Formats: sequence, C-alpha cells, structure tokens
Amino acid sequence: FYGYEDLSKMCGRFIGALFSCPNVPMFLNGSTPGNGSAPCPPLAHFIAYAIHRTRLPEVVVFTALFLLARLKERFPAARGSSGHRLFISAFMIASKVICDDTYSNKSWCIVGQNLYTLKEVNQMEREMCSYLEWLLHVEGPELEAFTQRVKKEYGPD
Repeated sequence: FYGYEDLSKMCGRFIGALFSCPNVPMFLNGSTPGNGSAPCPPLAHFIAYAIHRTRLPEVVVFTALFLLARLKERFPAARGSSGHRLFISAFMIASKVICDDTYSNKSWCIVGQNLYTLKEVNQMEREMCSYLEWLLHVEGPELEAFTQRVKKEYGPD
C-alpha cells in the first residue's frame, strides 16, 4: 500500500458504499480496460498506487471524494461498474483544480496503471466534468467538514 493503507482502504469503502462498485471491475471478455495486458488490482491497491505515484497532498484525495459525493447527489440512482474509473477521474480533476502544475493526461494513464488508454482518460475527464456541470470548486470549510465525516464513517475502526 506504499504507506497509504488506511487512506486507500477508506477511499475504497467510501466509493464502494456510494456507488455499489465491485472491488475489481468485471469486463465482458474477462480482461482489464485499456490494453488488457495486466490484471486489474483491487480498488484500495489501485488508489494507494495513484496516491504514491503522484505524491499529491491528502486534500486532493478528499476533494476527489467530495466530487464523487457531488456526482452521487446529482444522480442518486447512479451505480458504478468501476470504482477505479470513478476514482482516477475525480482524482485527476481534483488535482487540476487544486494544483498549479499538474500532470498531463498521458501521465494519468501511467498513474492509472495503464488500465485506460489516453483516449479513455480524456473521455473520462470530459464526462465527469460534464456530469458535474463544471461545478468543480470546493470551499475550504465545506471540504474540512466532509473530510471529518468521511474519516469518521469510513476510516479505520
């Protein structure tokens, strides 16, 4: 878990509870998305690797979760076939909103362990922003309250 076990497991529990996502997404042909050359890791491992690889601050992780909560609020019946796709999309967007110097979408393919092609990453970003109606900013006090609530409800026992 690269030192992010508690945080990544908490994120996985949050996403799973919010969107009823499987721990590992299922695909029609039994392979992973993108190039299909590697097995898809469990969601918490995927998240831990993304946090480790980017070295982004925890505030970006919680902003990503906040954006996912906002998405669920807009579409209450939404269910997810892939928490991996949901997390990487929201994490990428949160990074771009918060950080001045951000990764390219090609770099996000690497962060996403090459499960998604550049075309898919671009599409995921466009779709997430569209679904959120480009409401991507989160106020500090609102994020702090959200962070505390998520830590309390989904954090380690």
